[in-house]
Amino acid sequence: MTPMRELSAIGVLAAAFVALVLGSTVGVSAEERVVSKQDADRIFQLNRTEWNGQAQQMFHPEGWELRVRPLETGTTVMAFDPKTGMGLSVQPLFPGPQGPPDRLIVGSYYPAGTIREFTDELKRRMEADARVDLGPDYSVNISFSRMTSPPPGLDVVDVIITRGDQ
Repeated sequence: MTPMRELSAIGVLAAAFVALVLGSTVGVSAEERVVSKQDADRIFQLNRTEWNGQAQQMFHPEGWELRVRPLETGTTVMAFDPKTGMGLSVQPLFPGPQGPPDRLIVGSYYPAGTIREFTDELKRRMEADARVDLGPDYSVNISFSRMTSPPPGLDVVDVIITRGDQ
């Protein structure tokens, strides 16, 4: 695999969260991680120009529709599966053109109602799993929200990653 070209290499969030939240094991093996340390390490070594160039070359291995949205803080890459209504986004937030991002946000999007209850316990378990996967160099915070637009809406889980030395 060419580094940074395959969007799912950033993590296996879509499948991992479905497995964790819904109890499904479709497409998830014990070796798969919420977020790959190798990919987080790679992204946190890039500057905004390098990331923006690589984002333009990404693809999803299962053929999900890809959208690239250039932003001043760094390009967002989004993939969407019209068959399942699920999506994935990766957005490093760069404070300027030079230097690494301050944060990396990896989002998972599900059809409205997929996640019936996002409890504090589930949030703690997911954060603990991500911390184990990423190691002591990173801090992790997970948030859940519901979007009403576009109809019928989406359940959104964001993993917000920061370097421990920031």
